[in-house]
Amino acid sequence: MASRAAELLATAQETLAAGAYDDALSAATASLEEEDLARSHRTLGDLYSIDRYAEAQREWELAFRKLRDEGAWREAAQVAIELARLHANMFGHPSAGAGWVERARLLLERLCPCVEWGYLELAYMACERPDTDELLAAAERALTIALEHGDSNLEAQALADSGLALVTQGRTREGFSRLDAALAAISAGEVSPIAASISFCSMLTACDRAGDVRRAEEWTGIVSGVLAGLGNKPRALHVHCRVAYGSVLYASGRWPEAEALMIEALGLAESASLSHRALTVAHLADLRIDQGRIAEAALLLAPFEDRLTSCGPLARVHLRRGQPALAEAVLRRGLREMVGDALRACSLLTLLVEVYLSRGAFDDARATADELAALAAGVDIGVVRAEAAVAAGRVLAATADRPAAIASFEDAKAHLAGDERPFQLGLIRIELARARAAAGDRPGAITEARAALACFERLGATHARDEASALLRGWGETGRTRPHNADEVAATLTRREREVLKLISQGLTNAEIAQRLFISAKTAEHHVGRALSKLGVRSRAEAAALAVRLAATTEL
Repeated sequence: MASRAAELLATAQETLAAGAYDDALSAATASLEEEDLARSHRTLGDLYSIDRYAEAQREWELAFRKLRDEGAWREAAQVAIELARLHANMFGHPSAGAGWVERARLLLERLCPCVEWGYLELAYMACERPDTDELLAAAERALTIALEHGDSNLEAQALADSGLALVTQGRTREGFSRLDAALAAISAGEVSPIAASISFCSMLTACDRAGDVRRAEEWTGIVSGVLAGLGNKPRALHVHCRVAYGSVLYASGRWPEAEALMIEALGLAESASLSHRALTVAHLADLRIDQGRIAEAALLLAPFEDRLTSCGPLARVHLRRGQPALAEAVLRRGLREMVGDALRACSLLTLLVEVYLSRGAFDDARATADELAALAAGVDIGVVRAEAAVAAGRVLAATADRPAAIASFEDAKAHLAGDERPFQLGLIRIELARARAAAGDRPGAITEARAALACFERLGATHARDEASALLRGWGETGRTRPHNADEVAATLTRREREVLKLISQGLTNAEIAQRLFISAKTAEHHVGRALSKLGVRSRAEAAALAVRLAATTEL
């Protein structure tokens, strides 16, 4: 009977490795009729962990009890580690996860040194650990154990996790070297599917945080063949890979692709992972803010305001709504919870400078900008140094030191050479345009604002686009070449904007337009502003005159 159970379990593992999930499930279920119930329940837990988390929990808990009672402490500890990851990362239950870590530790203490101690170090997904210093220390200990025992799966995970920690600390060269080594082992077929999936997610998370589009695309192409046929790749990890890659695309200015990936990830019912949904929502909220859709961003973030990943976008929402005190509180919380996280702390500190400047707290803004500069000095990534230069430039501009402000913004531009962060570069150009205008260099200001406007138009960044257009109009420039004929003009407008333009031509005010279209006055104001911006006109009178001409030649 025991031999028959072993046969069935071996078949389950082989068919699962080949991607035949249903066959693997049938073999594992059949093994329950034999004597080796502990390992049958464990194998079923492994199968259900792909997307049926409640069933995986039940099967692993049964397996743990039976293995522990049999005295199979090493195997029981392995199952406890899986349960720790399930609770902490998939269910969002950190206390339960910690409980299973402790149960695994107590069992391993009964044994001689073994490789499971290394897996215990990496029980939690690296991308979910807020203490980057501790993540690095744990991954270093796991790597030492992996090399001692010759465990290629643990070695790949330890390399990937330590690489992510180093990148997050701003030590990108060293970190990506480790990640590249882990993925080289994966592409050579030396690593199991589960370990490959976890390692690949660490790579994409690192690329996300560092904005490394080239490496993300290169390794995605190389590893996709390995991962594509893995039927036992947990779908939650698949979701996370989509989200991380979508965020990389977002940072690189490929907004439509990024948006499609994020929305698809949110709609995948097979992933019940709270942490992955929270991360997806945070990235999508950032995109919505950049698109000028603040209300949508706030709605997305509402269920996840307690998550560390929400701090940045939530603070941005508060700032856009004129609530700097709330923004400061959110940013301070995020900075307290992060440990050793240079890349994400950089973004929060940059926002904090903006908060202080909005309140006229120049001394606090300067101190925070100095803190950011000190952080940037210790990292080897351009985007962090660019953020520090922007923060310094904003403080200098606010205190009327215009030449120094211009120099700081030019320095920020230099750190973002190339097309890797187009939206961020566009925002820097706007800051530089304002500084040049204040210094009396209107031609230089117009040149920078026009360059920014072209970028925002391509990206669909409506709020930033409207801001650039308003600056240019204030300097006597439309900021764009007006379409040459009526059809081209009409094609730039949405259906709602055409309705608004008709009502403008009838002399209606924003309040009257809102009443006529059954929308709020604020929404009407938004539509009017967008219509004026798209048409390249500076007043309602110009818009009304253009509407009359359009009505004579085309259908609005």
